Formats: sequence, C-alpha cells, structure tokens
Amino acid sequence: MAKRTFGSVDRLPSGRYRARYLGPDGRRHTKIFGTKADAWAWLASQQTDLLRKSWRAPNLSSRTVGEYAEDYLARNDLRGSTRVLYAGLWRHHLAEPWADVPVDEVTPAAVRSWHAKAGRTTGPTALAQSYRLLRAMLNVAVADEAIASNPCRLRGAGTPKATRPSRALTTAEALQLAEQLGRDRRTERYRALLLVLAFGGLRFGEATALRRSDVLPGGLLRVERSVRRVGGRWVVGEPKIDAGHRTVTLPAAIAAVLEEHLEKHVTVAPDALLFSTSSGGYLARSNWNATFRRAAGAIGLPAFRPHELRHTGATLAAVTGATTKELMRRLGHPSPATALLYQHAADDRDADIARALDAMLGAITEAPDDHVDERPE
Repeated sequence: MAKRTFGSVDRLPSGRYRARYLGPDGRRHTKIFGTKADAWAWLASQQTDLLRKSWRAPNLSSRTVGEYAEDYLARNDLRGSTRVLYAGLWRHHLAEPWADVPVDEVTPAAVRSWHAKAGRTTGPTALAQSYRLLRAMLNVAVADEAIASNPCRLRGAGTPKATRPSRALTTAEALQLAEQLGRDRRTERYRALLLVLAFGGLRFGEATALRRSDVLPGGLLRVERSVRRVGGRWVVGEPKIDAGHRTVTLPAAIAAVLEEHLEKHVTVAPDALLFSTSSGGYLARSNWNATFRRAAGAIGLPAFRPHELRHTGATLAAVTGATTKELMRRLGHPSPATALLYQHAADDRDADIARALDAMLGAITEAPDDHVDERPE
C-alpha cells in the first residue's frame, strides 16, 4: 500500500478519527470523522484542492451568511443612515432564509430561488437593495477565499424594476408646476425648491440640507452636506458620495426666484435652512411628496414622480450639449455610466433638432433677395 504523505490521521479515545494537515495559510486544519477511510478521503480532497489552486480554509467556508452579515454591518466605513438601512434589509428580507446557511452552501440556484420567492411579497426597491446587500456580503467571503466566486449572478437584480420608465419634465411643465405651488400660500414657500430640483439637478436630501450661507453670488449653490430621516431622527452628514461635494450654477431666472425666496422665507442667520417647513425645521420627504403630487395632479401630471425632478435637471442639462464629464460634475456622479443615460435621453430630441434646423432654413429661404447676382449669364 502506498505511503500517505499529506496530513495525518489518528484515532481518538472516543473511537473516532481525527484528520489533520498544515494549510498554505500556516495553520493546522482539523476535522473529525467516524471512520478512518472518511478521514483520509477528506485529506485527499484537500490535497487535490491545493494542487488545483482552488483550496480555501475549511474554517472560513463553514462560516454562515449571518456571521458575515454581523461583520459587514459593524464596518466603520458605513454611514449611520446606511447602517440603519442595511440592518433593516437584513432583518426583514435576508435573515430568515440566509442567517444559518454556511457561505459555501450558497449556490446560484439558491439565490435565484430566494429572489423569485421574495419578489412575490417584496417591493422592487427593497428587493433590489436586499440583493445588493447579499451580494456585497458574499463579496467579502470571496475576498476571504471562503468561497471561490460570488453566487449572486442574477442579471439586473440589483436595479429596481420601475413600473414605467423615468421621464423628464419639459421646461414649460416645470415652470407650470412651480406656478401651481406659488398660487397657494401654504405651498408657496416650496416653489423655489421645485425649481432648484428641476434646473439644478440636486438630490432631495442635498437640497433640503442647504443653508443660507450655501447661496453664493452669481447664482451658485454650494453642496456639501445631505440630510435624511433615520430611526425617527434627522441625520445630517456628507453627501451620498464624494462626488456630491460640488458647486452648482443655477440659471439666472431660477437664481432670481431664489433671491426672492431668501427675502421672504429664510431668516438672516447664515445657518438658516434654505428650504424648510413653516416652523423652520427640516422638510420630510413624505410631506414634500404629498405636496408635489397634489400640485402635479392639479395641472394634469398625476403620474409624474417627485424623484423625476432630478431626472429632469439631468436631462435638461444634457440637452444643452453638456459633455459627460460636465454632467458628472453637475449631478455629483462618480462614474460616466449614469451621465451617459441622460445623454442618450437627450438623443431623443433629434426630431426637435431637425425641426429647429428647418425653421432656420425657412427663415433664410424666405428672406428678401437683396443681393446682386454676380454670376455670369
């Protein structure tokens, strides 16, 4: 019988067999079996994995998804609001099916089955966020070499499936909405907010965190913080991403409206909120959404979503011919991908451009022919 050279097997006082070997990580790995044959078979499988360069530490691969979740949620680089969001996603959508499952037993088929089942009772946004969180936690397991690859491979699962494609307001529609808000003394204070969102492209949390001191000469807005409601309290922090720190130039007409807003609705204190409730507090997104929808419905735009004001600001900027890099800076995007979406949306105006060119050509051909034709007869 050939002499075995990898690892060792010894019998314990209990009658069971202990297999041991020294791994490439410098640690001794051990597993207990009922028979000697099983112990040697396990050692042989570990040696094969080493030769194929697919070996991973057995103690890591036996860690559960729940253990990885606990570590992930304790990370120091998570913002407070993000930690609360992730903890809620884990508790409500991921813990029950995944907490006790060892990471090396999470398969693409299991992820696909969970996603299909969860999709029947979970909204599209929460489902996409939960999938992204699961994928991020398992990426850590890949980095630890606890698993060879991430089993979260569902194409498009990390993007919410919208009930309809986003659309941008036209300039006329945006001005009409602002006018509708301005008609009612209870909502007149939000007219400037709508125009800043629609023509500046700010995120709602960025706009509602602005202070008087963030309004600079020349129609400039300095964006350096964001606010959101987390766990029943307001949390003010850095913008969503590093690229969120920026200065946005407003069109002169919108800057003029903002100046009127400052005089009428904002106290002289430098730290006074630019867009607040009538009592001077932060404006809740739910209250704004309700106010916005009433105004949209009043002018015949009942299906327009409040978040699409940012989409409007991005699309209108793209229509001006802004480059990808310029859009990234204005909108606070870290990569070209999203900015390119708005440039593609601007491509839909090709027919409008053609009509404008027709008008230019028509103006020339209809002009009186006053010049002298110097061509030879």
